[in-house]
Amino acid sequence: MNLHVEPIIVEDTREQAGKKNHILKAFEKHGIRYIRTKLYVGDWTLLHNQTVCIDTKTLGLQEVYSNLVQEHERFRAECDKAMDVGIRLIVLVEEPDINTLDDVKTWVNPRMVEYEMKKKLGVSVPKAAPISSERLYGIMRTMSELHGVEWAFTDREHCGETILRLLGVAIDA
Repeated sequence: MNLHVEPIIVEDTREQAGKKNHILKAFEKHGIRYIRTKLYVGDWTLLHNQTVCIDTKTLGLQEVYSNLVQEHERFRAECDKAMDVGIRLIVLVEEPDINTLDDVKTWVNPRMVEYEMKKKLGVSVPKAAPISSERLYGIMRTMSELHGVEWAFTDREHCGETILRLLGVAIDA
């Protein structure tokens, strides 16, 4: 007997309602139902199978930078929380022109650009420079190796479809 379970996507209620409408519109376009409830980790999962959770970073690598540099302990704890119960946590980063983790090494960090410009103009800058793209890449790779997080990348236009694909939901192209 082959039972077909209709996929229903769950959005975490800690996500600000309406903040990610571009993702919800993609679900609607493909006839995928969704509900909101509190999730153990991440922002999106399947109602019938929560072993894979997607954490979306709609502000791109700038948001990843903040999570890994300024909120490192909290972010690492969430990754470990997922790993401890066997949840595959995928961080989906909306960043045009970045397709793989290796591409992060070539990302132009706006914080670094601003820091260098201020330095050149003689404007006061913090003692510590922002971390380089290569260093961010290294931190992301280490988070994968030691804390089980996976990294995926997309652009804003395809974010909803990418979430569905990562969750294993079949959609028409």
